[in-house]
Amino acid sequence: MSKFSLVVCDLDNTIYDWYSAFLPAFYEMSRIAAEILNCDLDTLLEQLRQVHIRHADVEHPFSLLETKIVQERAELEGQDTILTLLDEAFHAFNRIRKANLKPFPGSIEALRYLSDSDIKIIAYTDSKFFAAAGRVERLNIGEIFSKIYCREKGVSIIPSNYAGTKKYKIASKIFEIPSHEMKPNPKILLEIASVENVNIDKVIYVGDSISKDILMAKRAGCFAVWAKYGTHTDREMYEKLVRISHWTQSDIDREKNYAVEAKTVVPDFVCERSLDEIKGIFLR
Repeated sequence: MSKFSLVVCDLDNTIYDWYSAFLPAFYEMSRIAAEILNCDLDTLLEQLRQVHIRHADVEHPFSLLETKIVQERAELEGQDTILTLLDEAFHAFNRIRKANLKPFPGSIEALRYLSDSDIKIIAYTDSKFFAAAGRVERLNIGEIFSKIYCREKGVSIIPSNYAGTKKYKIASKIFEIPSHEMKPNPKILLEIASVENVNIDKVIYVGDSISKDILMAKRAGCFAVWAKYGTHTDREMYEKLVRISHWTQSDIDREKNYAVEAKTVVPDFVCERSLDEIKGIFLR
């Protein structure tokens, strides 16, 4: 019988490929919007980046509506007119995101194996409410998690006819945490163990980032599982993320410090090719 009774699992790039789901959708939305607005794409991307910086999040819902170009058009033509004008761009984003959002091979099977083995599974992500809830529901994996911890939703312009305003079936499972509570601070992970009345040495934490997830897990004192398969991102995709990222110089400096500390961090178990390999912990 395993000594572990709780698995806390990251979502983005651990259960599914976040880069492939979000970035192609975002850039196609931006390309179509630039054509509709008759503006330079690089200018629009820079304005989108400024919106992301204001909200400290690259996944700010309907960030396009907060760009200077769109705001100026809305003042002249009205918000409803602009929404109708940009409808094609928004739908392109939703269509591509839906098509590209797929779980990594073996990840759902591994979670169901743990669940069937009476291991409680909790999701803990740095993504905000709408992004986290949306992906969990689109993948139809909400029932696997007993709770889902994510960053609190921000203030956003969200048209009432879009899915961002819908009531999520998993809403009762979601616990929003303050936006400043970020990995690798172990505070939330320790609180999860405390609330679940589980000793931290009986907790497994699974995540793809050595400098965020694994560093946090080791700081907390739980069993750290590195989802190494989730780290394989091509350079072009990463550069596209940097182009629109909310990262400030202080963010970059902080990440560098985490990376330095993480050089000495060794995960307790490595899933090389699939989360399904986690079964090995329970079969030993």
